[in-house]
Amino acid sequence: MFGKSNKDESSIDFFISHDFTQNRDDLKLPIYDEDGELLDEYNFYLSKYNLGIGFIFTDESFYLNQSDKPITGEKIYLTIIFFYNEGVEGFFQYKSVLPFGIDFLMDQNQLEKILGEPLFTKSDENSIVRSQKWELKGYPFTLYVSYRSRGD
Repeated sequence: MFGKSNKDESSIDFFISHDFTQNRDDLKLPIYDEDGELLDEYNFYLSKYNLGIGFIFTDESFYLNQSDKPITGEKIYLTIIFFYNEGVEGFFQYKSVLPFGIDFLMDQNQLEKILGEPLFTKSDENSIVRSQKWELKGYPFTLYVSYRSRGD
């Protein structure tokens, strides 16, 4: 589904059949706020807190690197999927299978064993790893992992 637009029929069917939205017209970026003011926002967020999953769609002008093109909100592309652990940002834990055989109980070493050398690792001032990012061979996306305060 990555890179698919909100006009893609299989994506629309997925989001409606899984109760993320009620109809296809809801899958677009609002360009005005509730007061009628123009929004300067490229992203449309769609989340299910009780399922521990969130999606970000990005306006085509940003996604296609056409910053000179106005934001229309009509054609947006799926650019990010979040799988949340319990209690993160108010989400319940995502209970379905995570990609690549990883799970929420794995630490940095276990993830590196499965996913290989990360593209980058971010540590805090105490050398505790806070996040890592992988470029996965054969896949058109990256995988980003944030760790808890203990570094696991």
